[in-house]
Amino acid sequence: MEKNLDKSHAMGTDSIGRLMLRFSLPAIVGMVANALYNIVDRLFVGQTVGAAGIGAISVVFPFTIMVIAFGLLIGVGAGSYISISLGEKKHARAEKAMGNAIVLLLCGGAVLTLLGVLFAEPILVLSGASETLLPMSLEYMGYVVWGVFFSTLAFGLNFFIRAEGNPRYAMFTLIIGAGANVALDAYFILGLDMGVAGAAIATLISQVISAAWAVMFYVRRRGTLRFRAKNLSLEWPVIRRILAVGAAPALTEVSFTYILIVFNRTLRFYGGDLAISAMGIFFSLDSLFFLPVLGLAGGVQPIISYNYGAKNYDRVIRSVLAAIKIGALFFTASFALVMLVPDYMIRLFNSDNAELMAMGARGMRLGYCGIIMASVSLVASHTFQAIGKARIGLFLTLSRHFLFILLPLFLLPPILGIDGVWLSMPLSDLGGALAGGWFLRREFREMRSSEALLRLVPAEGCGGSPD
Repeated sequence: MEKNLDKSHAMGTDSIGRLMLRFSLPAIVGMVANALYNIVDRLFVGQTVGAAGIGAISVVFPFTIMVIAFGLLIGVGAGSYISISLGEKKHARAEKAMGNAIVLLLCGGAVLTLLGVLFAEPILVLSGASETLLPMSLEYMGYVVWGVFFSTLAFGLNFFIRAEGNPRYAMFTLIIGAGANVALDAYFILGLDMGVAGAAIATLISQVISAAWAVMFYVRRRGTLRFRAKNLSLEWPVIRRILAVGAAPALTEVSFTYILIVFNRTLRFYGGDLAISAMGIFFSLDSLFFLPVLGLAGGVQPIISYNYGAKNYDRVIRSVLAAIKIGALFFTASFALVMLVPDYMIRLFNSDNAELMAMGARGMRLGYCGIIMASVSLVASHTFQAIGKARIGLFLTLSRHFLFILLPLFLLPPILGIDGVWLSMPLSDLGGALAGGWFLRREFREMRSSEALLRLVPAEGCGGSPD
C-alpha cells in the first residue's frame, strides 16, 4: 500500500522529464497497440480480399469510434477525478469515483452492444456503405459488436490504472490485446482463409483477453485503490463530475464519428468505393502517425491533474509545454515520412491496385500538410480535461471539428472534388492550434498569478498581523 502511495506522490516531486517518460511512453505504446486492432485487420484483409475489404471495414469504423467515445467519456472523466483526488489526499473520494465509473462502463457497454446488434444495417448505410460493401460490412460488424462490452471495460480500467500511477501495467493491457489480434488475424485469415469474418473474430477474442488482463490488476490488488461494494451505488454529484470532464474527449470522438460519416458519403459521391478504401488506408496509417501524440497528451494528464490538485502550477505549465514540444517533433517526423514515401506505406495494404495507390498517396500528402501544428490543440484539449475545466475543453473540441474541419468539408469538395475532402484536415490543424494556444496562454497567466499569491501568504503570516 505504501509503495503505491509513493507512486502517486512521485507525480508531485520527480523531474518532469522522468515522469513524462514513465507515463507518456507507456501511453504512446499502448495507444499504438490499440490502433493495431484496426490496422492489422485492414492489412490482412487488404492483401487477401482486396480494396473492397478495406472499404467494408472502413464503414464500420464510425461505430467503432462511437464505442471509443463512450470509453473516453467515462475513462477520462473518472481518471482525471481520481488523479485530482489523490493529489488532494482524498483517497476515499478517488475510490468512490472509480466505483461509480465501473457501473457506468458496464451498463453503457451492454447498451452499445444491443444497439449494434439491432441496428447494424441502418448504422452501416448511414456510415456510407454502398450495396457492394454492405454484405462484407455486416459480416464484420456481426462479430465485433459482441466485443464492445469487453473493449469499453478494458478501455475504462486502463484510465483508472494509469491515474493512480501504474502506466506500465496499463500499457500491457493494450499490448497483449494487440499482440493476440495479430496472431489470431494470421490464423483466421491466412490459415483458415476466413477473410473479413476472420478479422472480426480475431478482434473479438483479443478484446476479451485485454479486458481480462485489466481486471486482474484489481483482483490481484496491484494498485492503491480498491473496488468496494458501497462505491458501486451511483451518486449524481460524482457522475456529474465524471461526465463533465469526460464530455470533451467523448464529444471529440462523437464529432469525429460524424466527420467520418460525412467523409465516407462525400468520398463515395466524388470517387466511389475506391475513395473510401483510400481514406481507410489513410486513417490506418494516421493511427501510427497521429495517435502517439494523443498517447503523449493522455499520458501527461495524470501529472497535470495531480500537480494542479496540489497547486504546483509551475510543474503543470512545464509539463504542458514539454508535451507540446515533443508532440511537434514527432509530427515533424510524421510529416517528412508522409511527404517522401507514401507509396511504400500504401503497398502494405494493397500492392496490385495502381489507382488506389495514386489516390491514397495524393490524399495523404494533402491531409498531412498541416500536421505539425496539431500538437498545440491536442495537448491543450487534454490539459483542460486534466484540470477539470470541461467547458474550455469542450469548446476546443467542438470548434476543431465543427468549425475548422466540417465547414471546409462542406465548402471545398464542390469546388475541388476529392482534394477538398483531404484539405479540410490541415485547415482544422491550423484553426485548432490558434484556438488552443490562445486558451493555454490565458490559463498559464492565471496559474502564475495564483502561484505568486500562494507564495505571499506564508510570508505575510510570518511578519505578524497584516493589519
